[in-house]
Amino acid sequence: MLSLSDERFCQYEVYYLMNFVLIKPKSQLAHFYVKRIMPVCAESHFQAIDLDHDFNSNITNPLYQLFVSCFLNSQKIMPLLEDMFDSNDIYHEINNERENLFDDEMSNRFFENLEFNTSLDGFENGACWQELRERSRLFLTKYSLLDNFDFPNPMKFSEFLYPDDFEEYDPAPRWSWCGQFMSLEDWMYFKKTTLDAYHGIELTRSFSK
Repeated sequence: MLSLSDERFCQYEVYYLMNFVLIKPKSQLAHFYVKRIMPVCAESHFQAIDLDHDFNSNITNPLYQLFVSCFLNSQKIMPLLEDMFDSNDIYHEINNERENLFDDEMSNRFFENLEFNTSLDGFENGACWQELRERSRLFLTKYSLLDNFDFPNPMKFSEFLYPDDFEEYDPAPRWSWCGQFMSLEDWMYFKKTTLDAYHGIELTRSFSK
């Protein structure tokens, strides 16, 4: 099972999540950190909705987290595929396929209707998520990348922070910029903003410290 603490997680995450979205939506929901899906309102963001500050500590919606970590960042799969495929031709073919399947137009459509696409109805029945699942299936099938993972519960995404990331102080946490050291003061700041963001939300995993 892949873990955020694994140094290779960022390399594998998109590949892992493309397989994750192919299980039934209700099965996916069972893996999310929070069970209560609160749609994301674009107006609540600091600036560009996919580029919020502070490791997205104010965004607790798992559907938003999944879209950003898998589809918006789909280019992160390419270093893994470069290792897997020796031929430059097949590597460039795969990259072209990825760019075509997970293009800017798809991202724009997701964000233009953000509130619906981050709602439970949008996730289970919306055209955008159905299309993203089918595009993932096409991509993984074409290059023999379908896999049967044992997905963890709770599911966490590398771009985001969660309350239990702060169980004990780590001067070089996995989510620090470029692996630099983080002061206790900064750590406590991120801990507070994350706990505040998750306050009042039913958690699938308790946090006490």
